[in-house]
Amino acid sequence: MTKSKVAIVVSRVISIIEMVIGLLYVFSFGFIIIMYLTDEELSSSTGVGFLIFCVIAEAFFIWLIRCSIKRAHLIKEFKRYVTVISAHSNGYISDIAASLGTPEHIVKANLERMMKKKYFSNAYIDYNTNRIVVINREATAQNPTQPSRANTPNTNSTQSTPSVSQTAEMITVKCKSCGGINEIRKGSVGECDFCGSSIKGE
Repeated sequence: MTKSKVAIVVSRVISIIEMVIGLLYVFSFGFIIIMYLTDEELSSSTGVGFLIFCVIAEAFFIWLIRCSIKRAHLIKEFKRYVTVISAHSNGYISDIAASLGTPEHIVKANLERMMKKKYFSNAYIDYNTNRIVVINREATAQNPTQPSRANTPNTNSTQSTPSVSQTAEMITVKCKSCGGINEIRKGSVGECDFCGSSIKGE
């Protein structure tokens, strides 16, 4: 399992845990607060300090639920972003934002969060040119004779330069993990340029 996939799985598990714990305690403390406000005996025996504690706890677990929702949304957005980024080889954030229909500053902030959480295995933001750089694609673009990881067959062939027939059999493959579109030689095995997951040219 690649680092990107591990990061996404871990984030998804954390999101579920946050949601379950958050809902459980929000309902629990919410019920206690209602009981405090409606039961004079309880309110007199516990005091105002107990109510303050319950309100603070309620606010904390509501915040935890919001964190869970934001985390789950970011995972969902990651696949949508990868699909758009794979269609824009230049990686300009302004173009990506236009395709997503999202303000540019929000797109950049989301990309930064995705990279911080290791959803992208090999990408960074070039702030000078305002674009996202996918390292493997960038290397291939600068040196067309050097195949990217997605274009590297998993064989022990001693041939140093692909033949014309091999080069002509390039196909596009959608990564099952992140949805990124990769170019790969037919019949070969490589890694997704975006998340590093294994892909096959079939």
